[in-house]
Amino acid sequence: MEMAEVDRKSDGKTAATGKGSSSGATARRRSRGRVLGKRRLQADDDEDEEEEAELEEEEERQDPKPASVQRVWTSADFEKSEGFLRFIGKTAEEYAASKAAFASRPRRIETGEEWEARVRKNIEEQDKAYEEMMRSQDEDESNWDYIAYRNSWNDTWSGSRGSFEDATRIPAMRFTHKPALGYYSASALDTLQIFSVKVAATSGGLQWPLDVFGIVSIRDSVDRNRNVVFHRTRDNCQTLTEQERNLVLVGPTRAVVLSMPDPLIIDVELKVKGTTESEDKRLSLLAVPLLCADKYYSHVLKSGSYTSKLSTVEFRLGYIAASVEATISVRVIRGSWPDGFHGQFAACTTGARFRHLARGDKLAGIQHEKIVLLDSSGDQNVVTVSGDGMIELSRRVVSVEKVGKLKVFVRAWEEVDHNNVVEQVKVFSPLDAGLSNGELDIGFCQLEVSVAWSLISENPVLAKSVL
Repeated sequence: MEMAEVDRKSDGKTAATGKGSSSGATARRRSRGRVLGKRRLQADDDEDEEEEAELEEEEERQDPKPASVQRVWTSADFEKSEGFLRFIGKTAEEYAASKAAFASRPRRIETGEEWEARVRKNIEEQDKAYEEMMRSQDEDESNWDYIAYRNSWNDTWSGSRGSFEDATRIPAMRFTHKPALGYYSASALDTLQIFSVKVAATSGGLQWPLDVFGIVSIRDSVDRNRNVVFHRTRDNCQTLTEQERNLVLVGPTRAVVLSMPDPLIIDVELKVKGTTESEDKRLSLLAVPLLCADKYYSHVLKSGSYTSKLSTVEFRLGYIAASVEATISVRVIRGSWPDGFHGQFAACTTGARFRHLARGDKLAGIQHEKIVLLDSSGDQNVVTVSGDGMIELSRRVVSVEKVGKLKVFVRAWEEVDHNNVVEQVKVFSPLDAGLSNGELDIGFCQLEVSVAWSLISENPVLAKSVL
């Protein structure tokens, strides 16, 4: 009876709760299952990690990894190595003796003052040795820079470029009648123009006039040899006066190539003639590097005075951008050059590239700079005409900007009547190769001016190169 009532009560509760009661129980069972599942998974993971750690420890015990060791070579290792004695150039007995001598030396750390004194002593000894070597070649200390340059040139270039005294083997008009092929390719290059060279000042008691002889040249990177600008022998001196100090130039014999960063070398060996050869004096001995910064336009270079013991030599130089080489000749084709008439033949060039930059940089243009080819009013007193009518010019080669102009001037005047003057000019446009011709009428004769054009090569030329 009581159990039946309990069952009824239970059924009543179930009936009262219905489905909701059944769902809640199920959810609670699932929740407990998930929790238990996570705990079981976590336990499994922990067990796996412990097993892996135990396996690693077991492997290390069974097969320990060797430590990485880098061998350090000692002096003893080198001494035992094959070929050591041959490398140092000693026998075993000599090496053992040197080791014993080194080991017997008292060892002490050198102080800063001792190190400084030792270094100073070494420098003084080197300077003394250098001075003795130089003095054995020339007693005059002012000439030592030139001697050092000559020694350096011989050490560096004599094997491939010939003798220090050699003149350039590269001729003018190299590519006038034939194109540049293969290695000797040619183009319009930046070049150096030599307008004039003069003895601007003297010292050491020298008195005007001076009978000067010797050589002035420019060396570039094309062949490192002398591109002669002035040359007189002792038997053919040029007499300089206080009023006329310019040297009569005979070159350059080809275009002087500017090739940065290689400097040009201004090479000067001038003497003043004495009563006897033993009384000759060294007027100037110079080897001066000249660096010209790359420019897009032609201009006059600012600095060009170089002082040695007895003189200052002044160069008037120009930078000619993207230029070709012009070789000028003048010939009488009708009439004749009369006796008693002097003549001056000159050239100038114009620069057209980026002239506004030159003005902005406050650099002088080249258009007013005269290049004297011949002046019979100076040291050369007459105009010399050969049998075929060719006038013998002192110099013939100039550089012309490829997009500029070349002007050739002729001025003639009578010696007794300086008012009787004739002047003419001929203008030429540059070419890459070939010839340009023009005529000038100066009254008493007709002149033909011829210009041979050539591109310029900057590729090095060796002493044995076939040109």
